[in-house]
Amino acid sequence: MEKDYQARDNDMHAAFKYFVYGSWWVAICAACMGLLSWFELTSNWWNAPLFVFILGSTLVVYNLNMLSGLEDLRKVGTDSERHHWCLENESLMKATLVIGLILAGGSIWWLHKVAWLLLIPLALLTLAYTTPIINTKASKIRVREIWLWKIFIIAAVWAGMTVILPAVELNGLNQFSNMLSWQLAIERGIFILAITIPFDIRDLANDAKKGVKTIPSVLGWKSSVLVSIGLLLVFVLTTFFRLGTESPMLTAYLATTAITISVVSLANPNRNDMYCSFWLEGTMLIQFASVFLLN
Repeated sequence: MEKDYQARDNDMHAAFKYFVYGSWWVAICAACMGLLSWFELTSNWWNAPLFVFILGSTLVVYNLNMLSGLEDLRKVGTDSERHHWCLENESLMKATLVIGLILAGGSIWWLHKVAWLLLIPLALLTLAYTTPIINTKASKIRVREIWLWKIFIIAAVWAGMTVILPAVELNGLNQFSNMLSWQLAIERGIFILAITIPFDIRDLANDAKKGVKTIPSVLGWKSSVLVSIGLLLVFVLTTFFRLGTESPMLTAYLATTAITISVVSLANPNRNDMYCSFWLEGTMLIQFASVFLLN
């Protein structure tokens, strides 16, 4: 009986690792951020094609990013639990990538046709981020390995996928004259910047091996934590000016930002991968759930 319990615990632990490191968790968070934008724009919570497309696309992007970096990880080595999991589960990541392609490819037909045009620059930016296509004297590199570009590309892609895409789905080309969607995109980009900096703090050692410059490698990790907290305060300020004091959504954003600040303040180079891949990513889902419950 004890062996059965232990085997069950091991199976659950393996399934949880796959759920997090196989990018299902972050994909759900991204899809919920898209629904949050849809609610802000329409006062409706559900859009199935949008949810499924963002879910599938995130699975593709995150697994492609890890798969394209496996060769370098084998060369330089790593102390990361997440990286070791990826090295040991390459076939599983490839299968998950295919699932993501099926979900995204199947749902795109129900999206506004103008949204397809938006996906072209987002796809090109994502490809440059995940795949080594830029020639240098030594070798080909990914855009994310160019000085400080990484974090801003992440913020731009997330704002595009979780705010501009829902806005285009709603308004088509008229989205480009819709100030609300651009305000939301700026807010989302600031929030993503804030919670991405701790990922770079975690990756300081691995980025140093590759010679990749990030905000923590330039400013130091303690100063970077303060930058991250400062960005979250800017995020709160922008939502305050957009929503005003009477909106229940402001209360939700204030509460979840306070939680996010407490999570970000714990960042340091020795934090394990679950801190970033589960808890930090999970602040997006907390934000979504809080606004949902208060509305």
